[in-house]
Amino acid sequence: RPTIILGGSPDGMRGSGRSVEGFDLAAALRECDEYLDRHGGHAMAAGLSMQPENIDAFRKRFNEIVHAKVGGRELMPTLKLDALNTLSSLTFQTVKSLDQLQPTGSGIHPVQVAVPQLEMDAPVRWMGKEQQHAKFSVTDGNVSAEAVFWNAAERDLPAGRFDLAVQPSINSWRGRHSIQLKILDWRPAH
Repeated sequence: RPTIILGGSPDGMRGSGRSVEGFDLAAALRECDEYLDRHGGHAMAAGLSMQPENIDAFRKRFNEIVHAKVGGRELMPTLKLDALNTLSSLTFQTVKSLDQLQPTGSGIHPVQVAVPQLEMDAPVRWMGKEQQHAKFSVTDGNVSAEAVFWNAAERDLPAGRFDLAVQPSINSWRGRHSIQLKILDWRPAH
């Protein structure tokens, strides 16, 4: 859900907000203009300031706008994939070429691709201070690659045959270079 965080003093409140795809935060703040000293931003992020005495009225109005536009729907981020690739097509040369599509940042994500019909070919190795990240090898039956699933302890791991949504990269560690797939999401293979 769209969120705004404010802080400040009796002299004035300042804060920023973040949204999700499907809700225009800047437009919502324009509808709350009477309660704000200043505001600006875009659909996904904004900054604002107001007097402390306006916070309750602002909160009420902002929540009404969110409810009117979103209702009880749970807005989920949309995963936008740039291409469908076989695992064998993600070579060093291909991944280096993809790395040249920089810079990335707000609204410009690193290249994200779908890689279908995979299965694990090595046991999961848990990493991180709290063993929250998973690393394992995947294969399409011909080629294998290392996959990393950050914060995987909070998610179901791929099982059986599956399709991955990944950000491919070249991992360099202790003089070794390998293709690494940062897992964004997965689903059972179709």
